[in-house]
Amino acid sequence: MRSSPFETRAQSPIAQANYRLWIEHARAENRRELERLIATLHDDCEYEVVPLGQRWRGKDEVREFYRGLWRGIPDVRLTLLNRIDAEDCIVEESEVYGRMDGPLFGVEPSGRELRYRVVIFFPVRDGLFTGERVYFDVAEFARQVPAARSLLDGHQSGQSV
Repeated sequence: MRSSPFETRAQSPIAQANYRLWIEHARAENRRELERLIATLHDDCEYEVVPLGQRWRGKDEVREFYRGLWRGIPDVRLTLLNRIDAEDCIVEESEVYGRMDGPLFGVEPSGRELRYRVVIFFPVRDGLFTGERVYFDVAEFARQVPAARSLLDGHQSGQSV
């Protein structure tokens, strides 16, 4: 019998603490409580959307990352599929879905429903996340967002979400 992805199988106290940090982070994100979410991060945090080569450094830029995400897909939701809790990181596999009503990752909105999988790596240092590294299939994203097809020819630069 498969356990819920919201349960932890972590054995060590550090991995269990990281799980609790992830729960706090996820709850804050789902409730759009930006400052509560930011409190789970180090001051020198860095977010990276790896397939696009886009980065946001420090808490102020990460705030802009989330504001841009929530403008781009105002009803964004994530369905957790799998998660690994370790002593130095959390790794999450989720499905992202919602309607793209605003620009996202520098791509003009499609006005369509999106659904794509992501893998997010959350490094942990001293009880806080040092950021997120987000991986997803650009080809799948481009199939759903016509304006994103140019991403298949190369990465766009810049930091707009």
